[in-house]
Amino acid sequence: MACRRHPNAAGFREHCAACLLEDALATEPQELATRPRQVTILVPLGETTSSAVFLVKTEGPAPRLLRLKTWRRPAVAGFLSRFHRLQSHLDSWEFEDLDRPLAASIDAAGCPSVLTMFSQGVPILDRVRSGRLEGEEAVARLGPLIALTTSAHARGLVHGSIVPGNVIVGPDSAPARLLDFGHARLMAPSTNDAPLAVADLDGFAALARTLRELPVK
Repeated sequence: MACRRHPNAAGFREHCAACLLEDALATEPQELATRPRQVTILVPLGETTSSAVFLVKTEGPAPRLLRLKTWRRPAVAGFLSRFHRLQSHLDSWEFEDLDRPLAASIDAAGCPSVLTMFSQGVPILDRVRSGRLEGEEAVARLGPLIALTTSAHARGLVHGSIVPGNVIVGPDSAPARLLDFGHARLMAPSTNDAPLAVADLDGFAALARTLRELPVK
């Protein structure tokens, strides 16, 4: 039976991912204590064979838009502890081009969900394909993200999934941003981050090549 409040949320029996995250938000640090606990799913943002992403809105006097990602496969052991370590590391690091993780939960089927900040934007590849951004300019916008990711590697943090859909650009001249930072690591059973760090730089290089090769409209 679908959740009455979140009919589009991933769930199992009477357990709903969005409802579980409401409870997770209630246990967040003091800076989140004033944020409304309840969230309402608005629209789906994207979907793959392994996960789905939704735009959600908090309820209360000061509603905010957030991003909910749910996985269709069970979490690996230690998912929540890994999430809290990632959250702690990112909270102690000053940056502007990543969307911070806010809460995580695991449903009764063992499938995890993560709630993060939401940033307006579209994949950088789509912006170039539409003719609204030149390929070389798009490649230049990758520079700060590559530097940010390299700095993260020095701190023992990896993104793990640099793909076109995880690099977005906002309106006008807003800087590019990275989505899903560290999420691949949360779902990986291995404790060896070296292959993921290499994959990060390879992912940026592949994206840059694709941006340069796109036909100009």
